[in-house]
This record gives sequence, C-alpha cells and structure tokens, in this order.
Amino acid sequence: MLRTGATPLAKTGPEPLQNDAVSNFLIHNDRLLPTSENDLFEAINGQSIYEVIKVVAGVPLFFEDHAARMRRSARMLALELDQPDECILDQIVRLVRENRSPEANAKLVWTRVDGRPGYLDYFIPREGPGPQAARRGIHTVLFEGRRDTPNIKTIGGSFRERVKAARAREGAFEALLLDGQGFITEGSRSNIFFLQDGRLCTPPAEAVLMGVTRKQVIAICGEMGLPVREKRLHREELDRIEGAIITGTTVDVLPIGSVDRLQLPSASQPLLCDIIRRYDALAAAYIAGRKAA
Repeated sequence: MLRTGATPLAKTGPEPLQNDAVSNFLIHNDRLLPTSENDLFEAINGQSIYEVIKVVAGVPLFFEDHAARMRRSARMLALELDQPDECILDQIVRLVRENRSPEANAKLVWTRVDGRPGYLDYFIPREGPGPQAARRGIHTVLFEGRRDTPNIKTIGGSFRERVKAARAREGAFEALLLDGQGFITEGSRSNIFFLQDGRLCTPPAEAVLMGVTRKQVIAICGEMGLPVREKRLHREELDRIEGAIITGTTVDVLPIGSVDRLQLPSASQPLLCDIIRRYDALAAAYIAGRKAA
C-alpha cells in the first residue's frame, strides 16, 4: 500500500514496525481488525514502503499524487504494487466510515514478508502546531543528518527517533536537516521554501523527498508568475533570507517563525501569506470537487 510524506525506506533489519495506530479499526489485507493487533506490526520487518494521506471532511486530499508517489517509490526498490488505485482509495474510505473519523491522517503500508505481499491501512495521530503558532510562525531547529534515500518513503531506522528527540529537546515543531557540508536539504517531515532577495527557492528535487504539497506550491507559484529556483541554501545564509515556509501532507503550508535563535518574519510576508491562502483555496476546491463527484 501507500505510505506519506517522503522517499520510501527499505527496511531490512529485524526491528518491527511500531504500532502507531489510533482509532478503533485498521485494515489488513482487506480484513477489518482492531488496532490492538500488535502482531501485525511486529511481522512487518521486511521490505516495506508507506504513504501518509491527510483526510479532510472524509476526502483523502490529493489522493492521485500520493498513489503515484507510492508506486514511484516501489519502482525505485524494484517492487511492484499489485493493488489498483481504486482499491487503495476504497480502503481509506472504509476506514473513515468504520472509525467515524472524517478528519484523520491515513497511513498505508505495503510490505513483503517471506516473499508474500501484505497491505496495512490505519490512522495515525494528527499533528499540528496549534492555531496561534501557525499564525505567528513555527519554531524550527537545525539537525545534522540526512536520509540515505530521500526520494523513497520507507519504514524504519533510528534516524526518525533521533530527529524526534531533537525536536522535543528544543521545543521545536520541525527540524531542518543539514547535509555534511552545512546545506539545508529538507525538514524531517516536510519540504522547505526560502524567500531570498524577493525570490522563492527550494532545495533541488534530487536531494529531497518529492512532497505532494511541495508540488502543489510550485504549481501555485507558476500560476502567480513567480518562478521557484531550485537552490541549496547554506546555514550561514539563513540571516540573509526574508522568510520561509514548510510544506507537508499533514501540516499543509506553515510559516517559519524561527530557526534556532534566528527570528524570521515569515508570517507577515505578503508573498508567503498569499501562497498559503492560495494553497488553502486549492485544497478546499479539491475536497468540494471530490464530494460532489
């Protein structure tokens, strides 16, 4: 099945998948089961990919893009997903109905254990900085580390836990990842755009997970006649930017208010605010169109 946010990760070690399911039910190979079925997660320790999709008003937001990314991740690992997109969509809709949760984050996992494919769909906790933090801008920290396969979304590894601990330690909503040369690549669970000299730039596609929300923002900028430059930004350049935003499936588009001790006026930058408004309108139109179909 699908999995969101970033590049698929190949899980080859013995570490099982953590049971991070919420709500009452999950779906495993078309069977509706209680989320307390921990043995299902413990069995997922082979090659696995996943996707996370935000569900709003019962509609899986930008589903087609997530499905395409999941299949792209599978191809990069020489795997083949044998479930049609319509079936994947039906599973999410079924989860919404059975859990009575029209607002949720759905996690879709495709795995192969002992040569046999398996599918696991369930809801995970929703995340957000809260309305006040979103208005004034989120706090972020720099974190030295990068994903080995940024363009594939896979399960596993201690990297995620180390980043999570760093965010918690500094009271940050997001961590901005630095490569070995001090360049910012992406957020630990998001993509990033910088406003520099009145122009928008974002790290090159080959260095990041190709986020679905990132794609929508680039398209919005195209409609605005605002070119987006793919450019690596060094940590030493941060004090020369006018603002920044992060984009992600579960967080949408958020202004950055601070990076470590550096304060940024992102939430009051007209250009960034306009992009956020346009994205919100695009998402609302998608949801309305799906509900009317």
